Parts: sequence; structure tokens; C-alpha cells
Amino acid sequence: MGLAMASWGASVSARGSSDRLWLWFGVSSVALLVVLAVSPIKDYFREYRHYQNEYRSELIRSAVSLKEMQRARDRRVAVQQIWVPELDNHVDRCVSCHLGTQEPRMAAAREPFRLHPRTPHTPGDFDRFGCVTCHQGQGRATTVAEAHGRVPDWDSPILPVRYTEASCGRCHLGDTVPEAALLSEGRALMARVGCYGCHKVAGHEGWQSEAPDLAGLAQKTNPAWLAAWIRSPRSLRPSTWMPDFQLTAAEIDSVVAFLWSRPPRVDLDADAGSAVAPGNTDHGKLLFSISRCISCHTVEGRGNGSAPELSGVGSKVTRRWLVAFLADPQRFYPDTKMPRYHFSARDAADLADYMMEEFTDPSAPTPTPGLHSADRVVQAGDTIFRRAGCNGCHQVGGKSLGVAIGPELTGIADKPVGRLDFGKRNDLPRALPDWLAAKVSDPRSFRDALKMPRFGFSRHETEALTTALLSLGRVPVPTAYQMQATTASYAPPGHFGNLVRQYRCMSCHQIDGAGGDISTAPLTSEGSKVREKWLAGYLKLPTTVRPILEERMIQLQMPDDERAFIANFAENVLRDDRIPEEIFPAAPPREEIERGRKLYYDRYGCQACHMIGGKGGYYGPLLDGAGERLKTGWIYTWLKGPQGWRKDAQEPDYGLDDADARSLTAFVASIPAAVQGKQP
Repeated sequence: MGLAMASWGASVSARGSSDRLWLWFGVSSVALLVVLAVSPIKDYFREYRHYQNEYRSELIRSAVSLKEMQRARDRRVAVQQIWVPELDNHVDRCVSCHLGTQEPRMAAAREPFRLHPRTPHTPGDFDRFGCVTCHQGQGRATTVAEAHGRVPDWDSPILPVRYTEASCGRCHLGDTVPEAALLSEGRALMARVGCYGCHKVAGHEGWQSEAPDLAGLAQKTNPAWLAAWIRSPRSLRPSTWMPDFQLTAAEIDSVVAFLWSRPPRVDLDADAGSAVAPGNTDHGKLLFSISRCISCHTVEGRGNGSAPELSGVGSKVTRRWLVAFLADPQRFYPDTKMPRYHFSARDAADLADYMMEEFTDPSAPTPTPGLHSADRVVQAGDTIFRRAGCNGCHQVGGKSLGVAIGPELTGIADKPVGRLDFGKRNDLPRALPDWLAAKVSDPRSFRDALKMPRFGFSRHETEALTTALLSLGRVPVPTAYQMQATTASYAPPGHFGNLVRQYRCMSCHQIDGAGGDISTAPLTSEGSKVREKWLAGYLKLPTTVRPILEERMIQLQMPDDERAFIANFAENVLRDDRIPEEIFPAAPPREEIERGRKLYYDRYGCQACHMIGGKGGYYGPLLDGAGERLKTGWIYTWLKGPQGWRKDAQEPDYGLDDADARSLTAFVASIPAAVQGKQP
């Protein structure tokens, strides 16, 4: 009986275990069937399938032939992608939804079917760059939310459209990037406001500030003006880039005491030329005009703006300092872009007195006497000067005091959002572009103790700077994709080089691509372009060649021997072998001149832009006396293809044949220097 019961119990137990096993098997089978059923259903409803079916319908509706319609119907619905193995194995599945990027018929379509706007790299370079290279985002994703970076802590969310040019800067390493105006403006602004003085940025280790050396302020200005300037620079000069460091009154007093204690580079007490008698302000006004100071400086909004504003200089500097500075600016600032004029002591006094009387600022504080501060105050000012980062832009006596105080910016564009310090800014989206824009526009809004000053950037300037910062990647792109910065270098030789440096010719002019961009006339081929005699005379008394330009060649009062040497050097060295010397060995034949006259006025309408004898347009250079100024070989070569010599030339390229170019050259070369209202 006991054995029977045990056997029955075992049978029931085995049957129960078997039933449970079958139950779990049934449940798991049903679950598997559900999974197998859901997977294709889920795939069927994926966003990209919806977009591809809709795009196919769009193509069928817009088809203009049976062949196009059949091609549209045959389109396969599937994940599409661009793979760029050379660029860190980029995989972009963006084209699974953005289907019309290379289809001209989709120019007016809605997103995501719209034709990609034409850029230097589209549509031809899609396979070379893909989408993520320029727009960022999560290229491997197949949903809109994930592809556009709307996922927590995704390191490279899609760039807002207004910052797209930042991606150009990953490959283009120069300060000026073709067809990326906002990026180029931002990079120029970084250099102009001195970002590289406080922050290390790879490739800009050799940056030099244009801010003045601060040695010798005790002989240049007065303590009240200096304190007012540090307190609020833009209240004295609205156009300045000097930022507001928000120092306390006590801190400002200490910095003034420190700067006042720095010895000068030029000892004015031993400089007899700085202690001249009062000058003639009327003659000073004439000198200011004929010296064309506003070719570089600005006075009350008029001028070039490439040199300091002069409107309030009479309330800023001392007369003794200004007289000595005008006599030789390079003694005070060896790296200044200002040339040395050959002013006599009397001229310097006349010009200084005119400027001191004419260019005053009513809002400037009343001058106060010099300081004799305690050593502890001077030392405190030294500490504040370094702590605030003033040494990032300013040297003192030719030396940089301290080191850069800001964090390195190389790689800032790849910094994860999770590592950004938002501080008190709870109002900002958790996104790098918004964080950078806020940092640039109002840096101390994050924390009270931050050192970065407020520059007062406009909204556009903030956008440009943010674009430039977003181009600073952590890892360089492969070499094959890099467009290296090309820095032109030209060192003028020998005595010519000494004269070029003395007169700072390359502050305005370029030679072989090196130099400033104030002048529209590069000097690289000047000897093949102008006549030696004319150039020597022009350096003595510069005349108007292009009336439309506000900037004019300055009158340097250069000695005759120096003018002759420069003109002779240009004639023999600054030449281009592609430009013939003369087209007509003797005077141009009369018949050529007459034919050229008809071409000038009747066929090509050159008088619309050029002026002869006071008649005609003023957009182009004056042509009175062109033959005395220009060599016929240059005139002929220019007419055959202006843009071959200057890409920004506005002169039309008419595709002249040799005969027309010769005739026009003959006519232009025959125009006399003075034609009194009479058509030649």
C-alpha cells in the first residue's frame, strides 16, 4: 500500500512538472511569435520608409516622361547611406530621408526632399564629405530624433543652420575661408580683440597684438584720463575694442599707480626737440590735410579706421609727448605701422598744436598732476594687471608680463555638453553653441568671479565669434582634407628694405601677397606697370588716381635721393616677365589712336567708368596723362584680361583680340595729362 501511494505521488509530481514545462514552452512560443510579428511591423512603420514612399510619389507626380515615371516606380525602399572611409569612417544615413539633395526638380520642394543649396562642395562632393562632416548630428541613426542629435549627452548634436560655416573651418585652416564670410569675420575678430593673448589656439602661437606698449604713460597722458579709460574705455572712444574689466575704484587706482611707475622707452627730458615753442595751428591744419592722416586714422567718423581714433587725442596726450611722437613714431613703438614723416621740428610743433586744440573730448576728465604712489600700491597694481590678463595684449617696455590666463580653446568645438559649466545660467539650452554665444556676449553671467571681461559685442559679432569657436576641433581632419593656411612672406632687401620699413610701405601695400590691405594697389609688378620718372614724382606729391576711393597715398616728404632709389628699384626689380615693356617702341601711329578712340567711346563705352578731361564716370581710374604714368605693355596686358592680374578687378573682360587691345592701348597712351573739358 505504501509503495503504491509513493508510486502514485511520483506520477502526479512528474505530470505536474511536465504540465508546467509545457505551459512555459507555450508562453515562450507565443512571445517569440509576437516578437517575430512585431519586428517587421515596426520596420514597416519606420520614418525613413514613410519618407521614401512619399518621395517616390513626388517623383511620379513630377515626371515629365514615361522613363522618369518608371524609374520612380522602380525605386527600392531601403536604408541608404554615404560611407567615407577616408574621413574617420564616417557613415551618414541622412540620405535615407533627405532624398532630393541632388535632384534639381526638388529645388522648391519641402524638407526633407529639398535640393541641397549650392555650395563649393555640393552637389559634386557629397560622396567625399557626406552630411555629418558639415552638419554634425548622429549619422548612423535612422530616426529624425536620433539623427538630429536630440538624445541625452550626444557629443555632436546637429549644428544650427546659422553656424554651419563652422564646419568649413575644420578643413580650411587659414584666417580667411573662401565663401565662408561669417567664419572669416569671426576669425578676424578673434585676432582683433586679442582672444589669442589669453587663450592658446593651435596654429596661432605666434600671434602679436596691435595694442600699444604701456611704458612711459607718465609722459604721455595724465592719471585722471588713464583711470577713466580703464573704468570705461568706450565712454571715451566708442569704437575701441578694449573691453570693460569691471574693476573696482581701488583696483583701478592701483593699476594706474603701477602703469605710472613704468619707465619710458624714450627719455623726453633729454630730447631737446620735444620742448619747442608754440606752433602755428593754421599751418598744422594744412599739414594734417596734406599728410592725409585720415587715410589711416578716423576723426569724428571720417577716415579709414585702421589706426587709432584721433577725435579726443587733445584731451588724452601731453603736448611734449605728441611733438616727439610725430617727429619719429618708431622710437616710441618699434612695431608701429605708422611711417616716419620728415617733419621739421617746427612742422611737428605746428601739427601737434593743431591736434591739441582741434581734437578735444568734452567728456574727458580734467587733467590731474602726476602720481607718487607707495610701493605697496604699485605692487598691488602689478598683481591686478597680471590677474586681469592685461598682459595678453599689452607689453610694458617691450616685455610681456606674465602668462596667458585663459583656458586653451583648441578642441572647444568637440567639448561634450556634460563637461560645460553653466553656473548660474539656468536659462540656457544644454547645447554647446548656446553656451559659447553666452560666454562671448556676457561671460561673467555664469559666475561672479570669472576673469573674462565684457567686450560689448553686437549680436552679429557674437554669432561670428561663436562660428569661429565652433570650428576649433580637437582632432585635425586627415591631411588630404586640410587646406593649410598660406602665409605670404616677403622681406624687402638691402637699402630698399630699410626704406620700406622706415616708411611702413607694407602697412598699406602688398608685395608678393605680404603686407596690408588698405591700398588697392599691390606693388609686386610696379616696375612693369608704371614709368620710373612718374613714380619718383608721385612719391614727392601723390595725386588722385581713383576719385572714388576715400583713402589716398600719404605725403611723406621723402628726400629726393630716397624717392629716386625706390623708383629705380621698382623699375629694375619689381617686375613681371609676362608683361612686355612697350607695345609701341615709338609714338603710337595716328591711325591706331583714331581707331582706339572709336572703340573707347562707341563700341565698349569706357567713358561710363573712366574720366578724361573732367568728363565720364569716376568709378575707374582717371585716364588723363595715362601714357605718362603707365607703360603701354601694361595697358595692353591689362586690357587682354584684367581678372588674370586682380581677381577682384571690376574692369570687364571683353575678350579683346590683339587688334582691338593694341588700338585701345594706343588711344589711352595718347591722352594728354591735362584736357580742359574737351573730349580728345
